[in-house]
Amino acid sequence: MAFVIAAGVSPVSVWAQAPAAPAGGAEPADTLSPNEVPARRAAPAAEAPTTNLSTVSVTTSALRPGEGYTKLDTDAATKTDTPLIRTPQTVDVVQQDQINDQGSRTVNNALRYTPGVFTGLSGASTRQTVAALRGFAGGDVNNTFMDGLRLQSDPGAYSNIQIDPFFIDSIEVVKGPSSVTYGRVQPGGLINYSMKKPSRETQRHVRLYGGNYDTFGGGLDVQGALPDESLGAYRIVVGGDTSSTQYDVVDRDRFTIMPELSLDLTDDTNLLLYAYIQRDPEGGFHGAVPYDLSVSNRRFGRTVDEEWVDTSANFEKFDRDTDIYSYELTHHVNDQIKLTSKAQYTDLDVDFQQIYQTGFANAATDRADPTLRRTAGEADEHLTAIVLDNHAQFDFNTGEIGHTVLAGIGWQKRDTRAQERYGSATNLDPFNPDYYESEPVTSLGAFGGWNARETTQLGLYLQDQLEWKGLNVVLSGRQDYLDRQIVPASGTIASRSDDKFTWRGAVLYESSIGLSPYFSYSEGFAPGAFSADGDNNISDPVESDQYEVGVKYKPTGIDALFTVALYDLTQSNIQQRATVTNPTFVGVGDIQSRGVELSAKADINDRLHVVAGYSFADIEYQQDINAQALTARKGAVPARTPEQLGSLWLKYDFPRQIQAGVGGNYTGESYADGEEDRKVPDYATADLMLRSDLGEWARQLDGASLQLNVNNVFDKEYVASCFSENYCYYGDARRITAQLDYRF
Repeated sequence: MAFVIAAGVSPVSVWAQAPAAPAGGAEPADTLSPNEVPARRAAPAAEAPTTNLSTVSVTTSALRPGEGYTKLDTDAATKTDTPLIRTPQTVDVVQQDQINDQGSRTVNNALRYTPGVFTGLSGASTRQTVAALRGFAGGDVNNTFMDGLRLQSDPGAYSNIQIDPFFIDSIEVVKGPSSVTYGRVQPGGLINYSMKKPSRETQRHVRLYGGNYDTFGGGLDVQGALPDESLGAYRIVVGGDTSSTQYDVVDRDRFTIMPELSLDLTDDTNLLLYAYIQRDPEGGFHGAVPYDLSVSNRRFGRTVDEEWVDTSANFEKFDRDTDIYSYELTHHVNDQIKLTSKAQYTDLDVDFQQIYQTGFANAATDRADPTLRRTAGEADEHLTAIVLDNHAQFDFNTGEIGHTVLAGIGWQKRDTRAQERYGSATNLDPFNPDYYESEPVTSLGAFGGWNARETTQLGLYLQDQLEWKGLNVVLSGRQDYLDRQIVPASGTIASRSDDKFTWRGAVLYESSIGLSPYFSYSEGFAPGAFSADGDNNISDPVESDQYEVGVKYKPTGIDALFTVALYDLTQSNIQQRATVTNPTFVGVGDIQSRGVELSAKADINDRLHVVAGYSFADIEYQQDINAQALTARKGAVPARTPEQLGSLWLKYDFPRQIQAGVGGNYTGESYADGEEDRKVPDYATADLMLRSDLGEWARQLDGASLQLNVNNVFDKEYVASCFSENYCYYGDARRITAQLDYRF
């Protein structure tokens, strides 16, 4: 931003000139964030004598949200705008530039370079966002947020909410229990999507792409000031794609639109309105392969390939309609008090049909027979949910101590209604599958009445961030009230009420040399899996606590942040999924996760950009488990929890606006059971990117760029993880995508 003090002006008058364009020729942003409103109009000042001054120019960077690889502040951890170097908690941020450079078409892909985050829980499935943080899977789909509000997927159903990364500015991964600020949060942490926001700056972006597996897609992003610029700004983001996927006989189609309106109601009040409307007529695939047909070839002398599926083309459907409507109202009472109110309403419909394999048909009598038995399932689900969060922020001093106090109330409710039925299907020869069998379903029961599950939670929270001479202290507490109810189509209604107080205490010292050591203790509280046992008792809430110590380093002269963190995290009363088809959950007691995470994000200069991470986790059951289909021994590592994760990505900007990126991911060994009898080998994959701004080669193509991404360059065939010995998941095959962007 260029500021000029010119001759002939008052020494108290400084005029901001038009922002300088950042490197690469991009226009700077005039983004209207709901947390920022236009500056109050100052009262006319008394005339001062003019003084002739020489011209002085000061330049700072002016990046749009999502630009660059390094984001140095976020409100995700504390709900206040706090620099990460002063946040006593591990927070990793994935910017839109990184998402685009790495060719990520799903959030799972976008998170694969984040330490402590394992995205291989379902392999190459694109049906849902599944990520484990610090070894805890979060009910598969139960730890994602949009602009600080929970996306209320139902981990006990097929109803899950999936957000397209084209609509996201950045993804913020907050590590460790965060119930004090967010209520229901899994112990490993949360994943927050900071969505694209309107700006007064006129911007138009068109994207087209295509690739292997018959992939075709595109997007449109248009924003600017309203006709009366003083009223605010608008933004419309549209995207869609289609693909045959790497799986046989399974397609994926999607169309999404996100209209947004930012209104300046007064100089001090901003209202943001937006909707996220998504249609998935073909939701891709979620299925599994037995261990002896994927990881190991010892039993049959061979395995099936990564394109194999256990379903049938004539009984395969995942049709999902997602409607999310949100508002965020921000009012600055004065320079010390800010009020924020936000809410989100979700309406989700899922129509599902699929055939699953459930193990070998004749394993007990003939281990040499690879024939698989199969089950047919069908569901019609409707989910509605509402989330509200209202809080007030007070900034003041007591003597030399600065305070940022946050007081709030949060309320959320989710109601899932479902009709389900299951039956039998024909057996499948895995080495000679008939995907187009005319009658694959041999029996299927009738739909019963609607089953209903309802969760309601109310939370009151208070937080104080204190700062004194580099010393930063965070003290916060929250009281939650939780009500859950199951209403079966027939039978007895089950209900349960719980309440819990959780708290967090943390201290950080920001030194003058850029080092910030910190220590924190935090607690978590969540409903856990929504299921009832044979006696119609709803499971106990899940509780957690964590100790974390770490150091952050922000060097001078470059946009970079380096973090080292050690943690000891214990989760109690855990409910783990015991079966895949017709999902059921069982209690497994406590699991302890202890580990270390190293993270580096750096825009070293205008040309070199680096993302690096490594994590090591020691995760163990704290007691023996023998419940239904799930067995484990004390001290064993849970399935789908690799001990090590490592990644490195480098991007370099060459002359004439040519950019190249190269990176790799490493995932350590994991297990397919809780007895550590069946091991899943470690694996590594590599990614490449090459982009050219076409305007450098032909003036008439100014604003256009062409990009090529190759993910899993060497087409490594690997099993990403195994849920059990019957359910393993192949990872992403090589994907090649060419992308054309035009900004004008």
